[in-house]
Parts: sequence; structure tokens; C-alpha cells
Amino acid sequence: MIKAISTSVSSSPLSVKSSERSDLGTASAVLTKDVALLAEETDILATQLKASQLYSVDSSKSNEELQSKGQVFVRSTRLLERRSKRRYAPRASIADVSCSADNSKKKEKSKKYGRVLEPDEPFKLFLRDRETTEFLTAKEERHLFSKIQILMKIEEAHRKLEVQCGREPTLAEWAEAVGMSSKELQSSIRTGRRCREKMARSNFRLVIHVARKYEGYGLDIQDLVQDGCSGLMKTFEKFNPSKGCRFPTYAYWWIRQSIKKSIFKNSRLIRLPESVYALLRKVGKARMECIMEGEQPTNANVARRAGITIEKLAKLRAKTRKPRSMQDHVWSDEGVTFQEITEDPNVEPPDLSVDRMMMRQQVRDFLGILSPREKEIIEHRFGIHDGEPKTLHVIGDMFGLSKERIRQLQNRALEKLKRSASLQGFDVYFDLLT
Repeated sequence: MIKAISTSVSSSPLSVKSSERSDLGTASAVLTKDVALLAEETDILATQLKASQLYSVDSSKSNEELQSKGQVFVRSTRLLERRSKRRYAPRASIADVSCSADNSKKKEKSKKYGRVLEPDEPFKLFLRDRETTEFLTAKEERHLFSKIQILMKIEEAHRKLEVQCGREPTLAEWAEAVGMSSKELQSSIRTGRRCREKMARSNFRLVIHVARKYEGYGLDIQDLVQDGCSGLMKTFEKFNPSKGCRFPTYAYWWIRQSIKKSIFKNSRLIRLPESVYALLRKVGKARMECIMEGEQPTNANVARRAGITIEKLAKLRAKTRKPRSMQDHVWSDEGVTFQEITEDPNVEPPDLSVDRMMMRQQVRDFLGILSPREKEIIEHRFGIHDGEPKTLHVIGDMFGLSKERIRQLQNRALEKLKRSASLQGFDVYFDLLT
């Protein structure tokens, strides 16, 4: 039987000519696989043949006894069936196998790192950078900061030289000031900057952690992170490793201080002092306590818990109201802005303009009851024509009369107008004159 199988291998139709195949690589791979399967089946059949021979010799008596009892044993052929199915199953090409391997790698990568980010998300892409996700040990921090301290001393010497010389110092002057050669100076600067960048990147997630706590205070997360990075860079100037404190622990307070300072300055259009922000936090905490204990957060309850008067609470809320832009939309789903529906205080309403025009015309008609000289004196005195009232002395010079005489003529004309004012219906213009 083994001989027959080996003969079938030698005369197998799988040994085809290369001209009958379009892809030599695919054909060779398939042929190799078939040969391996046939060899494996040959080994299996040989093993089964040996086992059957041993079984027939060692257990002939037991088989006879079992057969006499009516029991028959048949060897399972499932293993051969599985081998044959695997052999004659449709085989995928090498290109398909490579594509499936690439897809599996992509799935594993996406599962490991989450969703695939787009190129227009630099903030999140930066967070996945290898240097950003690495954490430094205490030993690494001490080593890196020793290089950074050398860099800070070099930069301090550069600033002093610039002040002394009144110009940018040369490399030779700079190297002489720090007691190094030019090559050593350049090497120390490069090393220090690399160490500072590595240390800053490794603590960038700390900046994100602190910035997340201050979301919703009037600044975007990008602005908060930028201010936090400023505080992180300030930490390099103030940190002293000899005090026994880790760098991230010390940097936390500088990052927090920088973010809070930026919120105080830029979160509102009208800047408020820090004491007002502290009082606002106290009022907000008192309001939350009222809600958690089942009380109504009225002004009286909130003021009592915050330890301030109701009047002070009302003034605080009035001063801390956020101004709205005139270009903001009144409703989110419509294009109407506040500017379109807000009345302009500098523009007179049409009905008021008509009332004033009618009143002026009626006043001119009303002055007709006076004599020409009295009418002219009243017009100059109250600036009816040019809108500039004149003094009694100026009007007296115009008419060649004394100031006292002009005053007498004015009073007499006003008495005439007063007696007939109610008859002319001037009471309707009282609101315009007050």
C-alpha cells in the first residue's frame, strides 16, 4: 500500500509544466503544500499498518473471544477524512494570504490604539507619540535635569554677556565666559535642549490632566493646555532636585498656577480680581450644598451658607454676568442676531420724531401772539432757531437796550404765553419736555 502511494506521488498531476501556470510562485507554493500533505498521509498510513499488525498478533485471542460474543471493532476513519478535506479544499493565492495578513495586522493595531486618527487631529496624534507616553524614573529625571541645569547656566551667561556688550555675543566670547571650548559649548547646548524636550514631553500628560479639571471656566482645552505648558517650562527654572521632590510633583503646582492665572485674565471680557473668583466658588459650593440637602437654592439660603448678605450676593451676580456679543444668534436654529432685534439708543423712534416736529410747528404758531420784538427776544433767549441760547447782556447789545430791560420784556412775554398755553393744548407734549 505504501508503495502504491509513493507511485501516485511520482505520477501526480501536480508536477505540471511552468508554462501552464501564470504565476510560478503560486504554483510552487501549492505544489509544496500538496507534497507535504501526501507525505504526512503516507506516514499516517504506515503507522496504522504497523499498529494493525501488532494488534493482530498481540490480541488475536481477545478478538476471537469478542467476536464470539457478537462484538465487532471498526477503526475510525475521521482522521483520514479531515486530511482529505484539507487537501482538496480551495486554496487561496499568495496575494490573498498577504492581504489577509495585512488586514489582521491593521485590526490588531486599531484594537491596540483605538480608532484611527485623521491628519487634521494634531492634538490627539501628539498624545500618541512614543516620547509623550513614556514615564521617567527618578534616576532618569536626575540625570536629565543635571544636563538641563548646565544648559540653564549657559543661557544665563549668554544673557549677562548680551547686557554687558549691548549686542549678541560671539561663540568664542560665550565659550570663554562659561569656561568651555566652542565644541564643548555647542555639545552641551544640544544635549541640554534634547534633555529638556524629552523631560517636557514625558510630563505633557500631566498638563492634560490638570487642564481637564478647568474645562468649562471660559477657555477652550487647547488654550488651557498651552498655558499649562508655559507653567511646565517655568518649572525648569524653579526646580531644585536636592530638595528630594520629584519633578512631576513640583511641576503640578506651577502648571495649575499658570492655568488659573490665565483663566482670571482671559476667561471674561471684563476682567475680575481673584478675590471675586474665590467668592464665586464659595457661592457655587453653597448652592450645591443647598441642592444636595434638599433645600431651595434661594438667595437667602445661598447667602446664609456662603456667609455674605443678600445684597452682596445680588451685586456679585450682577457684576459677574457675562456680556453677549451683538453678533450672537438669538436662537441656534435661526439666523437672527441680537443686533437685528436690539433698539439703537442713538436713533430716535419714528413716533417720537413726528411728535417733536409737530411740537416745533405748534410753538412757532404759538409765538404769533407776541409782538415782533418780544418774539425775537424769546427766540434768541431760548435758541429756538440756531439751538444756542443767548444771555440777557448779548440780547441787550443786539437791541440797544439794557440787560434789565431785556429781562422785563422776557418776563412779560412768558406771562402771555403761560396764560394761553393751556388753551393751545401743550399739555400733550409734557412727556417730551421732561
